[in-house]
Amino acid sequence: MAGAPVKLGSIVSFCVLFYAMYYRRNDIGDERLSPVKNHLLFLESENKVGVGNSQPKVALGYGACHDLFVNATSLLDYKDLKGSPEHFNEITNKEEFVKSFTYFFKHGAAAERFMSNSKLYDELVEQALKLPDTRWAIGGNAPLMAKRFFLEGWKVLFGGKMSKKLKTYIPEEILIVGDDENEEVKDDIHMILEYKADEKFGKYKAPRANRYIMHNDENNPLLSSLEKLGEHLPSFKPNLLVISGLQMMDNFPFKQDGRDLRAERLDLVKEQILSQPLNTLAHFEMASYVDLELLKHLTTKVLPFVDSVGMNEQELSNLNSVLEHGRVVVVADSNPRVATALDQMRNTYKLIREKNNAFGSKRKLTRMHVHTLAYQAILTVQNSEWKRTAAAAAKASLTAHRYVCNSQNINLEKTKLLLDDSFSTTTNNDNNSRVFFEPNKPVACWEETIVGDKVEICVAPVLICTEAQLTAGAGDNISAAGLVLQVEI
Repeated sequence: MAGAPVKLGSIVSFCVLFYAMYYRRNDIGDERLSPVKNHLLFLESENKVGVGNSQPKVALGYGACHDLFVNATSLLDYKDLKGSPEHFNEITNKEEFVKSFTYFFKHGAAAERFMSNSKLYDELVEQALKLPDTRWAIGGNAPLMAKRFFLEGWKVLFGGKMSKKLKTYIPEEILIVGDDENEEVKDDIHMILEYKADEKFGKYKAPRANRYIMHNDENNPLLSSLEKLGEHLPSFKPNLLVISGLQMMDNFPFKQDGRDLRAERLDLVKEQILSQPLNTLAHFEMASYVDLELLKHLTTKVLPFVDSVGMNEQELSNLNSVLEHGRVVVVADSNPRVATALDQMRNTYKLIREKNNAFGSKRKLTRMHVHTLAYQAILTVQNSEWKRTAAAAAKASLTAHRYVCNSQNINLEKTKLLLDDSFSTTTNNDNNSRVFFEPNKPVACWEETIVGDKVEICVAPVLICTEAQLTAGAGDNISAAGLVLQVEI
């Protein structure tokens, strides 16, 4: 299999040295870019989504919002930073807000936090609207993934309570359910504080482009569209059910009169997954969580019952830590080595498989997708329902570039590669297998056995957009793009 791990040897070392010299980085740019682009596009063109009776159907929940995009360093004043940057699970005042933002900014790490101070939140929205580059867009994991599935040729059912105005952002061919016919809905607003790579905030410099999301939601934490979506699932008969948006429950004040409303709502999510036939695949989209109680709920009420999980490098590190140690990882390396991410994927796979068995789940985890700035990594169990893993990794990589650059065209002058000429497949010192990056066959796939399961792992380099136009929503588009080719009917 192309790109499979090999043991280091003198002949291989010589060949790689020659190859690396041939595809050297010169003064003009990285000579690997053109062949990488061409082969990724070839894989995409050779693998299409089914049409007619073969058109796949996806149902997605839950929720939607109005995203207010604002330049972070224009909205915030570094002079308001009192003391050192610091992490807070919940934001209650301006000082905590500035400290929390700076904490993630200096790491270049994505974050999403709930602000319990509604008055301050409304004031910040008003300030943001006065800035020249502020813009509105539809937000939320489910609607952004829904739009991507639709654009790639799927039939889509989406559960979200939305105003008539917000619905205009959604293609009319997408079936939206969630509110009553004449119900007046006040949309939740998310503030998306964006920054570019190398942007400065006082003495701190961002190592990569990213975003910090702040919300003060009322509808989304309650998963208010859950029941309406459930009513439509039997007649829609989806091939794939996507569970997302549960991070809106993070640090939201749920407990009232001795009731744990959050646990009750998550039990209904579990019931919704279990209500689907086993040939309807279930995917859970991870997000930025810091509420340990919520994360533990997810490990008992959602993760044991899904076939697939998607996440970025921050979310992978956090999930792996919660499953293994019961601890939250607030921030992780924003550009981890491939070997580190693969080790965390293997361990997370093993731990979720243990949950499958512990809860007697008829579904087993058979797919994981981790997307990072530099690469896409997809793990699938052999002979499972997931198809075309190499093409899926290529599709996800291309989508990462197109979305962030906000252009279908891939301009190599606005592109770079961070993946090295070779990478280790594990940090285990007893295993020295490496994959050699071949620009003419850039998607490396190989077989492994994890806890007795034969799996295929594919790693694709990302053609990184060097002039980022969009950051929020990138993960949703990338994860959806990774799924669109893997379900065939």
